[in-house]
Amino acid sequence: MKNPLLTLGLLLAALPAFAADDLPPPRAAVQDTSDDLPPPRTTTRKPRVASPDAAPAETTPQAGTADDLPPPTARRRKASARGFQPTLKLGVDDLLLEAGGLPDAPEADTYATLRTSAYLLWQPSRSWEFRAGARLDGMQQDGGSADHRELLADYTDTYVRYRSGDTRLTLGAQTIVWGRVDEIPLADRVSRADLTRFVMDDLADRRRAQLAARWEQNFGDYKLDAVWLPVFRGAQLPDAASIWSPVNRTTSQIIGIDPALTTPWVSATHIDEDEHGSGGGALRLTKTGDAIDYGVTLARTRQSLPYYRLDLPALRLTAVHPFNTFVGADLALVSGGLTWRMEAGYTDDVPVTLATTAMDTTHSLDWIGALEFFPGGGDTRINLQLLAHALQTDRSILELKEYYGANGEIETRFGQGRWKAGMRFSSGFNVKDLYLSPKLSYVGWEPHELYIAAHYFDGDARTLGGFHQDHSLITMGLRTTF
Repeated sequence: MKNPLLTLGLLLAALPAFAADDLPPPRAAVQDTSDDLPPPRTTTRKPRVASPDAAPAETTPQAGTADDLPPPTARRRKASARGFQPTLKLGVDDLLLEAGGLPDAPEADTYATLRTSAYLLWQPSRSWEFRAGARLDGMQQDGGSADHRELLADYTDTYVRYRSGDTRLTLGAQTIVWGRVDEIPLADRVSRADLTRFVMDDLADRRRAQLAARWEQNFGDYKLDAVWLPVFRGAQLPDAASIWSPVNRTTSQIIGIDPALTTPWVSATHIDEDEHGSGGGALRLTKTGDAIDYGVTLARTRQSLPYYRLDLPALRLTAVHPFNTFVGADLALVSGGLTWRMEAGYTDDVPVTLATTAMDTTHSLDWIGALEFFPGGGDTRINLQLLAHALQTDRSILELKEYYGANGEIETRFGQGRWKAGMRFSSGFNVKDLYLSPKLSYVGWEPHELYIAAHYFDGDARTLGGFHQDHSLITMGLRTTF
C-alpha cells in the first residue's frame, strides 16, 4: 500500500508543475494588471469623465494619461489661453512714391507724391480693441507759375472698439464707406473725402478717417449700422496753389461752375472755409444671404465736398458744407457669373449757384447701375457703371442741371500673374467729359507694385474733365501695401 500511495502523492505534486507552463501565477496576474491601471486617486476621478458605455478594458489604458493632465482648474485656464491671446501690433499700412510730368499745365512741369501711414493695434481681450494710426502726405510741383511744396500730417483710423455677440460699438476716427458700387456710391454719406490727388486713386484711397460714433448690430441676415458725427471735418483739400485745387487761380475757375460768370474776379478772391459744428447722423439697414442683397439708407449729414459760396462785394469765397437729407436704396444680384449692382437716391437741400451768384438750394435724383464680370476666367475683370444725376429746379443756375455718363475699370493679369494692365475711365453722354487712366504694373515683387500710368482729362466747361483739361499727367511709381 505504501508504494501506490507514494506514487499517487508524486502525481499530485507534479500536476501543478505541468499546469504552470500554461497559466500565470495568481499573484503575478494581479501585479501585471496593476501596472496598467492608474493610481487609486486617478481611478476615483475617472468615472466622472469616462463614457458610461465604455468597457473597463478599453478605459483603463486611457486612464493612465490622466497623470499627465493638469488639475481641472489649470485645464480651464489653459483652454482659455488657447482660445485667445492678447495681441499688440505695430505696422505700416501702405507706402506710395510717385513722380510724373505735366505736358500742358501752366502751373508746373513735374508733380511728385509721397504717402505713408502707420498704425498701432492692441487687443487685450476678445471684446476690446484699441487702434491708433497716423499718415504723412508730401506733394511737390515745380517748373511753372505755381511751384508748390506741401507736407501734411493727419490721423488715420484711431478708435476704441467693443464687441459682444452680434453687437459692435466703435468710437473715434473711422473710415466708413457705404454703398454698393465702386466709384461713386450714392449711400456714401458719412465718409470724409480726400481731394489732394483728385481722382487718381481708387475710391478707398480717396477717403480719410472721420470722427464718429458707430453702432453695428446684426439680426441674423440683417445688419443695422448707425453713425453719428459729433465733430465735422470737411474734405481734405489740396493747397490753393496745387493743380488739384477746386479753385484754379491761374485760369480763374471754380470746379463745376460756368466760368463765363466767374472768370473776371476769382483770381483776386480770398478763400475761407466753414467747418464748425457737428456732422449729423445716418442709419443703414442691409440684408444679405439670399439671391438678392439689398439695403436702405437714411441720412441727415453735412456734405463732405465743399460748396463755394460767392460774396462779390467782399471778393470772398467761402467753402461751406451744408446739411443734406438723403434717402436711398441699393441692391446686388449675382447670376451666371455676372454681378449686378444698383443704387438710387433722393437728396434734399442741395446747394446751387443762381445766375446772380447768390446761393440757393434744390433737390436731386440720382441713379447708378453697375455690372461686373470676369470674361475668360479670373485673369480679367470688367466693371461698368452707368449714372444719371438731375437737379430738380426750373431756375437758371451756374451748375449743370443734368448729367448722364459712364465709368468703370478693365483689368487683366498676365505673365503668370506677375504683370497687371488696366484702364480706368469715365465719360459723359450729354456733355463732353472724358477721363482715361491706363496703367501697367509689375506685381511679382510682393507686396510691392511698380507701375507706369497716365491720367488724361478733357471736356466742356462745368465738367470735371474740362476743369482739369490742362492737367493730364504721366507718372511712374512704387506702391507697397502691407
